[in-house]
Amino acid sequence: MKIKILILLISLSLFSNFCIAESKYDKAHSAISFILFDYDNVNEFITFKIRNSGYIDLSFANNIPDDLFLEIIQKLKKHPDVKGVLAGRGGPTCSLWR
Repeated sequence: MKIKILILLISLSLFSNFCIAESKYDKAHSAISFILFDYDNVNEFITFKIRNSGYIDLSFANNIPDDLFLEIIQKLKKHPDVKGVLAGRGGPTCSLWR
């Protein structure tokens, strides 16, 4: 009987881990990590902050090419786990585009 109860408790414990919903922050963090993974040296031209609500604030290098800036913003805005994006080009000049 004790073994059955122990097995039941372990099963419920394992199952409950799958049932816990990710927070909006966690979902947005996963989304931005997935999207930015494809870009080389991303940490040189983007800094970001994720809000608990799932919104992402980004600061790009002030000399980032327009097409790259728009591409990243559009990918983030289209992702269902990102609630919104606030972005600007107020970061320091990046040596990648001098």
